Order: sequence, then C-alpha cells, then structure tokens
Amino acid sequence: MRHETATAGRRSARSSHDNPGDGGLNFDLSDEQAMLRDLVQRFGADRYDAAKRLAYLREPRGFADANWAMLAETGLLAFALPEEAGGFGGSPVDIITVMEALGRFVAVEPVLPALILSAGLVAAAGTQEQKDALLPAITGGEAIVALALFETQARFGLDRLRTRVTGGRISGVKQMVLGGGHADRFIVAARAGDGAPLTLHLVEAGAPGVSIDPYRLVDGSHAADVRFADTPAEQMAGGEADLAGVMDQARLAVSAELLGLMEMMFAATLDYLKTRQQFGQPLGSFQALQHRMADCYARLELSRSQLYRAAGAGADGRAAAIIGAKAYIAQSAVHIGEESVQLHGGIGTTEELLVGQAFKRVMALVTLLGDVDHDMDAYRTMTTKAAREDQARA
Repeated sequence: MRHETATAGRRSARSSHDNPGDGGLNFDLSDEQAMLRDLVQRFGADRYDAAKRLAYLREPRGFADANWAMLAETGLLAFALPEEAGGFGGSPVDIITVMEALGRFVAVEPVLPALILSAGLVAAAGTQEQKDALLPAITGGEAIVALALFETQARFGLDRLRTRVTGGRISGVKQMVLGGGHADRFIVAARAGDGAPLTLHLVEAGAPGVSIDPYRLVDGSHAADVRFADTPAEQMAGGEADLAGVMDQARLAVSAELLGLMEMMFAATLDYLKTRQQFGQPLGSFQALQHRMADCYARLELSRSQLYRAAGAGADGRAAAIIGAKAYIAQSAVHIGEESVQLHGGIGTTEELLVGQAFKRVMALVTLLGDVDHDMDAYRTMTTKAAREDQARA
C-alpha cells in the first residue's frame, strides 16, 4: 500500500492540475490526487467516530501512535513535501485535498504542525545535512519537530520577536508551540539583535536551558510554552523568506481543514433536521430552519470557491489570496458551527456528537497563524500595495 500511495503522489506532483497561475487551476482532481483523497477518507472511515476520537485525545501525545505509524507506512506523511525532499510534490492541490479530507472526520493527527509547518520548513530552509537527517525520520513517523515561533508581544507578526541568538546560543520564550510537549526538536525563530534579519535554528528538546510547559487547546490538541535560556542551537540555511512561504502553505492547509469541518457539520445537521420530529413533522420542514440551512450552504460553497481561488493564485498574488481566503473561511466556519450546535439543541454542546468536537476544532483553527482581524488587515495592506504598484507601472 505504501508503494501504491507513494507512486500516486509522485505522479500527482507532475500533473497539469498542479500548475496554479498558468492558465488557472483545473478544479477536477487527477486520478492520482483522487486516489490520495480516497486513501485519507478510508483511513477516517475505518478509525474515527465521536467516541474513538475522544479516546485518541486521551493518549499521552493527543493522538494514537498506531494511527500515526500506519500513515507513515502508507507514505501519506510525505504528501506535503517536494519530490526532491522525498515527498509527493507538496503542491497547493495536494495540500488542500488531504487537509479537507482530514477535516471531514475531525482528525487529531498532528499533520498541520508536524508536516506542513515543521517538515515543510526543514525542506525549505534546512541545510542538506539537516534535511537528510530529519526528513526521513519525520515522514517515517519516528520524529516530531515543532515550530517555536510566536511570542506574547509579537502577536501574529514577526517584526517584534524578542528571542535572541548570540554565538550559537538562544534565549527567549515562545508561546503556543503546537505539539511542543512531545517534540524531539524545535525550529526556533530568533534574531541577533533589533533590526537584524530573522534566522532559523534547530534545538534539541532535551538541550540545556530548555524548559517546557505543556497544555491543551480548546479542541484537546497539545501545545506548550517553551523557554530557552542560553540554549545551544544549530542554524539552518534559510530565513524569513522561507518561513513566509511555509506560513502561506500552512494558512492554505488551515483553510482546507476548516472547509472539511464545515462540510461535516453541515451534513450532520442536515441529516438531523430530516430525521428529528417536532410537532409531528421533521424539523427540516419548518421554513425558518430551511432558510438558516440555505444560508449555511451558501457560505460553505463560497468558502470552497475562496479556497480554490487561493490555491490557484499566481505567485504575485498568492499570499494575499491565501490570507484573504483564510479570513472569509474562518468567519464562515464559526457561523456554520454555531448554527450546527444550536440546531442540534442541547446535545450539540456535548462531546457525544462529532459536531460538538468539530466546533471546538474550528475555534482552535480560526485564531491559528492570525485571527480574522489580523488576516483582514494583512489582506487590505497587501492588495493596496499591489494596486499602487500596478498604478506606478502604468
């Protein structure tokens, strides 16, 4: 099965579907991409329901080691990496295909932090020696690398980071490091001083001066605050430009997972309204509820269009398209989640239903890498700048 998945992925990476910006994006998946999506969906169908998901979250690392090992065995952990790094290609189409499928069954596996962010950054910014040492271990399910980026005063920006690196040693505090409590290594963003360029460094989790304060987010996933006190670090080859590119991929992945969560909550709510009886007839027969579901459906389809537009954007406008799509999709996901919980009644607020668990996952994702206000401000800044540049060239 691993050979089948890996072969499909590598053919997928060479597909004409994966050339966004060159005449637009073909919204029909290639056969290989459809195979990749179907493999993820079968994984979820075989291993997920509301009770099983809660059991996975109670595991020490917040996910089942056996499931992670199985994904590694099939080769799926390499889907987000370029071919030269041993992956499937890591195109926007590959990323949104897999992440949307994961969202449909509210997956707990750390695909976003461990693969999209950390493995993606190793591939983009690591030295050849670092890539050779880390990428096979990550995609083989043997190692977890966590990105230590955000700080209290910096919010979602990078220009106010206070973590300092001097003589190959790092000092500073990073917040909300996803998967930080069980990471083997950290990728730490730091500067040599105010105004100095941002640099990236690898730090062993057990290195001197590292202290980790783990906790759980609202959806049950793991994060940690990590303090570095004169900790030895190994510098990576890349810097802020590589980080910006990986962050764009991560925002696209978040948007796709949110779309999958929206699809799941909408479908479950529609089914409930068709079967739940009130006053001798299905709830779905009441016009007011039909209007609310129609509004949710419109938001769902508009979100899908925004996601496809972002995935198909050319290089010049890709960052703006992605962050704008994330802002819209996040707002829509919260709305559909609130409607789904309310229309289910009291049981919708419990974890007995996957809808309630999915809404918690939505609330964790919508503020990740930037909340709606931050993303909208960034989108306005980017589009205004692009418009002025166009005028200047004209």
